[in-house]
Amino acid sequence: MRTAAIAALAVCAACAGEARGEPPVASPAARLAALVPADDARRAIAIGRGGEVYEPDGNGAWIRRLPCTTATPVIAAGRAGAAIVALGDGVIYRLAANGWSAIRLMQHGKAILGAGPRALAAVGRQLFALDPLARGEPTRLAQAPAAIVAIGAGPTAAVIATESALFRLAGNRLVALPGAPAAPRPISDRWWLIDRAAADLNTGRLTRWPDDLRIGPAAAGPGDALAAVGRRGDGLVLVTIAAGKLALDPLGITGEAVGVVVDRAGRAVVALDDGRLAMRGPAGWTTTTVVDEPAASHPGAAPATSK
Repeated sequence: MRTAAIAALAVCAACAGEARGEPPVASPAARLAALVPADDARRAIAIGRGGEVYEPDGNGAWIRRLPCTTATPVIAAGRAGAAIVALGDGVIYRLAANGWSAIRLMQHGKAILGAGPRALAAVGRQLFALDPLARGEPTRLAQAPAAIVAIGAGPTAAVIATESALFRLAGNRLVALPGAPAAPRPISDRWWLIDRAAADLNTGRLTRWPDDLRIGPAAAGPGDALAAVGRRGDGLVLVTIAAGKLALDPLGITGEAVGVVVDRAGRAVVALDDGRLAMRGPAGWTTTTVVDEPAASHPGAAPATSK
């Protein structure tokens, strides 16, 4: 099949009403789906289920200023170079200054979006890089022997999974990795989660979770680290693995986590599906809620209405 990338019409939702000078207001209906990483955790960007984009203001708040949404509900997001990409119902979206546009990788088939610092995507057996675009199109990297079901990528490397095997990307070739675990969940090219443990593909080491811990979202941390959010009883716990050591840090809150970012300074941000963000700083954990900035005023006559 011919590969093509088609920038589709951005799907933008117009803001209702006119601004009346109000400050940003909490968005009680916000439902978060993902957290886009950044080198400084305080600059991570939260993405709502409808494609709402909540950006940090530098003062501890995450504000939605761009009144745009996606055509399908978002289930994952990541970075493709300097760009933000998201996945919803097999569609890859790319964020621009005026909103989201859809990227078609192939003429037919639903896409999957990889996990890790670099966003890769696949349709069927075909693996694509979403950065940089070549003449506006994603770059085809390799073809797997069977349909690709999961991707874990680092800044310069990647590992993919089919139903029965793992492969490491070497140039434009896929090299089989021995001893593929059953039903792995990718976090990066190095870290994959399996039943009750984290697998370090570089060293072959398994780090097992405590029996009472249920792991939710996870992400590659700085250096060789892994960060995840677990549930212990009714409370959430930040879980990190660094230098072979497992550490647990209770957040002091309950809820359903959907994303986590940890940086080299030890700062962390955890996104919850109900619109809250938990932040770890020098003084411990604090919590905020994403907000909507009122729409800018548009002078002139009101829009015509039909009768």
